[in-house]
Amino acid sequence: MMQSLYTAISGLNGNKQWLDVISDNIANVNTVGFKAERVTFEDLVARSLTTFGNNTPKNMEIGGGSFVAVTTKDFSQGSFQTTNIPTDLALDGEGFFMVKDNQGVTYYTRAGQFRLDANGDLVNVDGMKLQGWKLDNNGNMVGALGNINIPYSVDPKGTTKINMAEPTNLDSRSQVITATFDPNDSTTFNYVNSMTVYDSLGNPHTLSLYFQKSAANTWNVYAYVDNDLTNQVGSGTLTFNSDGTYASGSPINLSITLTNGAATPLAITVDFTKTKQVASDFIFYASQDGYAKGDLLGVAVAEDGTIKGMYSNGSVQNIARLGVATFKDKEMLVRKGNNLYLPNTQAFTPVITPGGVLSKVRSGFLELSNVDISREFINLIIAQRAYQANARVITTDDQILQEAMNIKR
Repeated sequence: MMQSLYTAISGLNGNKQWLDVISDNIANVNTVGFKAERVTFEDLVARSLTTFGNNTPKNMEIGGGSFVAVTTKDFSQGSFQTTNIPTDLALDGEGFFMVKDNQGVTYYTRAGQFRLDANGDLVNVDGMKLQGWKLDNNGNMVGALGNINIPYSVDPKGTTKINMAEPTNLDSRSQVITATFDPNDSTTFNYVNSMTVYDSLGNPHTLSLYFQKSAANTWNVYAYVDNDLTNQVGSGTLTFNSDGTYASGSPINLSITLTNGAATPLAITVDFTKTKQVASDFIFYASQDGYAKGDLLGVAVAEDGTIKGMYSNGSVQNIARLGVATFKDKEMLVRKGNNLYLPNTQAFTPVITPGGVLSKVRSGFLELSNVDISREFINLIIAQRAYQANARVITTDDQILQEAMNIKR
């Protein structure tokens, strides 16, 4: 009789804990990045006796109720909510964002509400810094994993290289000019085009390139700066194959002495490798690597986790690529509150990859809680009825004990 009381109590306690978990899930139905918990019950054995009769086992097993053995996290992906804030991020797939506190502890989270703080660091709502790799100008990751910092301004950079790019073309039908080149005489060159370059202080300068077809598949190039036609700053010869592709020609090196004595003289290399010579109109298309001082206008995050800064000088800078971590056994992660997780022992190290490998990074979205509120309400009803049933067992036991006490009367 007493055993049934203890059995019912175990049922009360277990279902009460289940109600605690259900209420926690329901309370976090609007918590960004929250992962629902579920309860696993296991049975208790009060007595177990096996005897044999005629070599046949006879089992006498009396259960002792149940208990909550473990709670497990449901790491399935939640739905996405559009925010149109570029620093709001969601992971479409496996993995966790990594954030580091001021004590150097790295936490793991699916909550992607990030912002720029006063120092330019990307931080979450608790001020923890998002982790990633710095990028060089070519978009390559450099250095170790660390805080992602987006400068609020960029210093000016003098132009060092000019790259001709498709669809740059020198018309193969152009007339050969044998006269000596003179920038003041338009009959001595076929084409001229200008572009802006920058000195070390960020001052813009106009670079003019003159093209003279000197023979079949051969072109001379002459360079002048700031409309100073008395001072040629560079020249070279380009040759092309019979199919119009670039054949050879040393890169044109420009040595420009600026009138502004405070700026460092420019040394620029012009690369014509992507230039073609086919029977089509003259097209000039080039890029250069210099820029003036710029102030941050906005931030963009690509699906592969590449973070770019857009500045008032028109430049778009590769800043960083965020890191994504996952664990072979995610049940090793323990909730620490504030949507944060830590492994239950430092021996469990994460698998860390750049964004876009384990999952795509969605900018302007947040991952919502994956709690299914309809399922939780069903569980709530079941847990409530189970609790009531165990309570009824205790009431019944009490009545039986009362009857046993009445036997003495």
